[in-house]
Amino acid sequence: MISLKFIKILIILSITTTKLLAGQCRIGVECSNIYSSLIFDYHNGNVISEVRSMQTIYPASLVKLMTVYIAFEEIKKGKLKFNQKLTISHRGEEISNVNKINTLRLKKDDTISVKQAIRGTIIKSFNEASVTLAEAISGNEWKFAKLMNKKAKELGMYNTSFRNSTGLHHQGQYTTTYDLARLVNALRKDFPQYYHIFSQEEFNFNDKKFISHNNVLLQYPGAEGLKTGFTRASGFNLISVAKKNRNRLVSILANCSSYELRDEQTIDAFNQSFNIVKNSKISYKKSKIYHQIDNKFNYSKINKKQIDINSKNYTMRFGGGI
Repeated sequence: MISLKFIKILIILSITTTKLLAGQCRIGVECSNIYSSLIFDYHNGNVISEVRSMQTIYPASLVKLMTVYIAFEEIKKGKLKFNQKLTISHRGEEISNVNKINTLRLKKDDTISVKQAIRGTIIKSFNEASVTLAEAISGNEWKFAKLMNKKAKELGMYNTSFRNSTGLHHQGQYTTTYDLARLVNALRKDFPQYYHIFSQEEFNFNDKKFISHNNVLLQYPGAEGLKTGFTRASGFNLISVAKKNRNRLVSILANCSSYELRDEQTIDAFNQSFNIVKNSKISYKKSKIYHQIDNKFNYSKINKKQIDINSKNYTMRFGGGI
């Protein structure tokens, strides 16, 4: 005879599973009380879990994914070449000094190849590498930011506004996890030949070896990158992709209070999400990444609905994006 206690456990498990399948449950540990997250199946766009996924966030160095997207596009068009040498400008040198630790310490008139700049941007989030790519493509970073916003519209990132190529904090630079999901999808779909760079753990420059600080990439089996991000205003952000068997999942997490909690929540979320995908015979989608959204967003104005999600938790000071 089945006990009442056992029946109660089954009911609780059923409710929990239903929430997970509906994409409404908060999977894993919580990295802060204001975090924003989105976990979805890359192959069909089904959302497994989302928490405040339409909330406006500061992207920090997640911005660099758009920088390298445009760089890949220029290479594809033949306007840039991987072995092409780029010269560091005065602006590039200034940017290299913003973060005293996370830098190549490049000076004006030093050179770096396009390939090295892309790898430095992705693997170690070097700000001077991003700025140098932007200047090579558009002449200066402000013109490049306009190009970033144009590309964002083309990709359906209607609740995103870019102000620079690095992710260094700017009040008018913001996005949502849904918009970042569109960018992740576009990177892998449009540039499969370059996608492997995101999973590279190190690179060499001027006889020095630089190791990625993406701990999920370094530690989680099947992880494929993609990008870390942090400023004092944004908190700790992370976009990760991982593959297990035939399933590939994307996790986008923003506004964490520490990188340790950010990494822990991402790994925990992957573990639970892969089990959901593997074991569930019921459709777990609440919605799809590919849904229609408002196409009348005005890039010339800061989103009036933008919430200063950091005012109670982070000092609104200029911070080095990593």
